[in-house]
Amino acid sequence: MRIAKGPRPWSINLFAGILLILALWNLSVALFDLPAQEEFLRSLGLGLDWNRDWTIVTSSAWFTIELIPIALVWVAASRFARVFVGCMAGLKAVLLLTNLPALYALPGMLAGQSISLAAVALLFTKGANDWFSAKEADPEIFE
Repeated sequence: MRIAKGPRPWSINLFAGILLILALWNLSVALFDLPAQEEFLRSLGLGLDWNRDWTIVTSSAWFTIELIPIALVWVAASRFARVFVGCMAGLKAVLLLTNLPALYALPGMLAGQSISLAAVALLFTKGANDWFSAKEADPEIFE
């Protein structure tokens, strides 16, 4: 994995900032209301015996999983992560559209999901395209 050199475009910084804030928000909501988070996890029907400890572990793991694509894009300028995040956002958009009537009852969730989709769209601006396509010369070629 190569570390991206040079300044990041504003769109990449804004993408990383928005998704980092949303990930921190999700973690804080989960940890500040553990009984509600435990009930949510229980409602997924995974067949696990949820308790306070497993709820904390699961919420922390989910936060870490949310950080991985952010880091791959912002730190490593990973084109794969960009495409992967774009595909997942497309899937999220389709799911949002199919559940739109139910989401009107949860305006906070609808707003959060819309903001995250807008942040992913920032990965495909002109500045971001140029930054992702920039290649460094390989020093071994000249030896």
